Amino acid sequence: MGLSVPIASGIMLIAFTISASMLLQTMIVQTQTLSKAIDEYVAGEADRLGVTLELNITSINASDGKVNLTLRNTGSKTIFLLQNKTLEFRSDVIVAYNGSAATWISQSIDHYDVLEVKVVNTGVVLDPTSHPYLNPGEEALIQISVDGLESGSILVVVFVSHYGVTAQAEGVAP
Repeated sequence: MGLSVPIASGIMLIAFTISASMLLQTMIVQTQTLSKAIDEYVAGEADRLGVTLELNITSINASDGKVNLTLRNTGSKTIFLLQNKTLEFRSDVIVAYNGSAATWISQSIDHYDVLEVKVVNTGVVLDPTSHPYLNPGEEALIQISVDGLESGSILVVVFVSHYGVTAQAEGVAP
């Protein structure tokens, strides 16, 4: 019993030290990962705070399903209307309307046309193919096509920016 107790105690001390250091290392790595995730979330929220949009329905034509919208950027961040600088539009517009059967029908608009981009309260009009975004103080005239829109339908349109900020407008089809 002379030497076996100190050897067993030493082995136990080494195992406890290794286990404690592995636990501490795991906690440090997890804390760093959590800190990075929180920083990314806070940065995204800070971006969203700078985005403010106004959406108005300019006109509704129930016979051909065309709806004209005015989207105004009243925030401090640029809103991109086109994806990857191509003519492929994002699915940023969601439409809901009540049909003849008094049921609500919703559609995600896969394609919409930006007719013009202009600076608010000026006569400056920009070409949407070369200016596919809205800087602060600019507005866009957007035309969407809604399938099955009937006269007298209540129409709700929601524009969702790439930041996740939404603008909503309501109207009644004449």
